[in-house]
Amino acid sequence: MIIQNISTKLNDNTRRYNSRSILLYFIFLIITLFQPLNAQTLNFPNDDGRHEDADFEAWSLFTHLETEKGLQFGVSIFFFTGKVIGIKASGLYVVIADIQKKEYQNFSKIQVPLFSSTTHTVGRLMENYSDNVLERDTISGLYKVNIEMDEFSISLKYDPLKEAIDIGQLAVGDESFNRAYAIPRGKISAQILYEGGEYQLDGIGIFQHQWGDKPEQSALSDIFALHLKDSTDILIYHSETFPKINTMIISDGNGENRILRNFTAKADTIISVESSNDKFKLEWKFKPQKNQFEIKISPSFKGQEIEMLGLSYWLSRCKVV
Repeated sequence: MIIQNISTKLNDNTRRYNSRSILLYFIFLIITLFQPLNAQTLNFPNDDGRHEDADFEAWSLFTHLETEKGLQFGVSIFFFTGKVIGIKASGLYVVIADIQKKEYQNFSKIQVPLFSSTTHTVGRLMENYSDNVLERDTISGLYKVNIEMDEFSISLKYDPLKEAIDIGQLAVGDESFNRAYAIPRGKISAQILYEGGEYQLDGIGIFQHQWGDKPEQSALSDIFALHLKDSTDILIYHSETFPKINTMIISDGNGENRILRNFTAKADTIISVESSNDKFKLEWKFKPQKNQFEIKISPSFKGQEIEMLGLSYWLSRCKVV
């Protein structure tokens, strides 16, 4: 009888404990669900933190890489934070442009704070998506990327060859805006595991941080990053939607920067994505008002559409004349 009473009391206490645990779990669940990711005040490039009130942010790395045997790849990496159904979420996206096959492969991973949150350090950039990390060495200024996925992995170092440029606010509506900082050229060394093969790669790339109000229909814009052989880099931000965006940055080999806002851009564009018939045609012509030069951009193979937390992006490796 004594043993039975003790057992009954233990069972009652266990039930109460389980009920409290479940209740606390649901309270924690609800709190976590509505908690935004940790944010920092942005003061870039002196402090690689985050913009506290941004609806979305994207750390982007666009590369042109080559192996010792002359194989060419483009690797685009996006660490992306935004809102999904009003909830802050983080996404990691990698797109591989295989120049030999003239095709793309994309890899993605999305996280919400409910299950795992992105961590950020104070005073230096540190994006941590489980085992996938983007960080910056405060002493050397070197950016490091380590990504591990089921069918793909990359270990990459980005050494800036030029200072970061404040591109400023890019208006995307009556009261909305995006803002971007970009390092127009950096030296890259990387090791990737791709389609069962391991590759050592070297090359150059552009690093960009963009944030602002959540992009809507009026936020559509085209971004071009051109790397010329004389170490000149040209960044073009252009949109024909309201309000129009016309910003061209020319960074020469000495690191001198010029910003042009008076130039014309003409485009012949056809974009159609269907399961049975993929079409991608794009031809741009840029011409500054003073007729100093003219740029013609056309894709070397069909583009790739990726969706990042509900926002669609087109990527294409282009030929420049």
